[in-house]
Amino acid sequence: MQPIGLVKGPADSPLEFKFITPDKTKLKSGEFVYYYLNGKKVICRVLKRTPLRLYPDLYLSKPTVEPERILKALNINLKEFELFEIKTSIIGYFDEKLGFVNPRIPPKPGQQIFLAEADTIQEVLMKKRINEVGSIHIGYLLNREEDVPVVLDTNLVVSEHLCILASTGSGKSYLAGVLAEELLKPYNSAALLILDPHGEYHTLKEVEGLSEFKSDDYTPYIRIYGKDDIKIRLSELEYNELLNLLPELTEKMEALLNKAYRSLESKFTSDDLINQIVEAAGDEKDVTAKALIWRIRRYIQAVDVIDDYLHMELTELVKPAQASVLQLSELSDIEQEVLVSVLLRRILNARINAEKGLDGEKLEYPVFIIVEEAHRFASRDARSFNVLRTILSEGRKFGVGICLISQRPSKIDSDILSQCMTQIIMRIVNPADQENIRSSVESIGKDLIEELPGLTKGQAIVAGVAINSPILIRVRNRLTSHGGVSKDAASEWMSWGGRDEVKTIKIKQNQKRLFWE
Repeated sequence: MQPIGLVKGPADSPLEFKFITPDKTKLKSGEFVYYYLNGKKVICRVLKRTPLRLYPDLYLSKPTVEPERILKALNINLKEFELFEIKTSIIGYFDEKLGFVNPRIPPKPGQQIFLAEADTIQEVLMKKRINEVGSIHIGYLLNREEDVPVVLDTNLVVSEHLCILASTGSGKSYLAGVLAEELLKPYNSAALLILDPHGEYHTLKEVEGLSEFKSDDYTPYIRIYGKDDIKIRLSELEYNELLNLLPELTEKMEALLNKAYRSLESKFTSDDLINQIVEAAGDEKDVTAKALIWRIRRYIQAVDVIDDYLHMELTELVKPAQASVLQLSELSDIEQEVLVSVLLRRILNARINAEKGLDGEKLEYPVFIIVEEAHRFASRDARSFNVLRTILSEGRKFGVGICLISQRPSKIDSDILSQCMTQIIMRIVNPADQENIRSSVESIGKDLIEELPGLTKGQAIVAGVAINSPILIRVRNRLTSHGGVSKDAASEWMSWGGRDEVKTIKIKQNQKRLFWE
């Protein structure tokens, strides 16, 4: 491998340096280079590219005359104007015994710099290889014409949680589909639950017919839950969740409800709750009891997602080699929040029971949950906030992993966002969202935050524990169809306009024919 440049000296911090290059390779921001230290290849990331010498302003005063012609006429050597100063950040090297190591020793002035080969990048930056057991192949290195696979560690994604943050139309749901595909491959065989507020993930059903997802003894299954299939029992609601569903309760109502709720058995119906309220009040004509019962009938019995007897069995909802998609689009915001709160709490408790050998509902295997429109459920005023915060802080110990997906990270509580130890950030323009990412996601440096507005659809920054260093990627193509494709409004308008025009012409032709007849 031929060197591409020579070290000039240190830059702004102890972990940065500058080197000079004729830049025949057209080094871009985010590209990887290396230098040798004790026989090790120390990987570095390109931060900034600046011409070493600029043309004098006078030479640029006439757009029709190229400055090179002026320099040649003056017999000035052009080579100095072809050199570039590259600012670079030191990342580290991989050691088989020690793992990923940052040497914290900058190269000496005059030391040779090399463009990192694909194998070197994968060895140093990726914890897994493509198609390896426990791997997630999400895309390719952004700045390379050759395909350099970017692969995440499944165990670290699931156990340490993940967030996908992007502006609308940047491709976050498409990327989530890629993630789901990888988790359903034979080398992962995940127990996957997808909370889908917009009905975008039904196309994952195509997985069942694709050979890429099958092996001799493995075939994944996709289960789609519609509105009529999504049920939770009233008795599965905790007292605070029940309280939040009933508006404008007085102190007397709360006290009566609390007394009635505490006296019920573990499984009860809405009628059982009403009867217990009457019994606790001592008189069915009691004003407080009547007002409370009216609210239960209005806000509990009238809610479709809450049922006295039906609910979703966890062992059927989440199991290895299966993705269950809960289509929430027909549920109200309140129903969605209550469902997420109850369901996630049940899953966490079932995993705790299994791990600790306790009685009750159990799940004997880890679970990964993709939460779309996460800002709806992870803000402090959401009914599902507490259970999400608990899972993100304690779920790692019990095998419950969360992927939060949102286009408004500023609306997600910063404590929750900071618990997502792997981050995939796509194009974000909103300054408030950028600032929330900057304050909540420690692994992404200032130089990469500045890249966010310039990313195009399908491009992203990946950082965190599932990869050794933040990198820029382009998302790989999905194997299944994307269910969240934007409408082609102009084409649809034109097609409808054409229909009306044809219809009008036919009517006029018929009228003319009748007239002459």
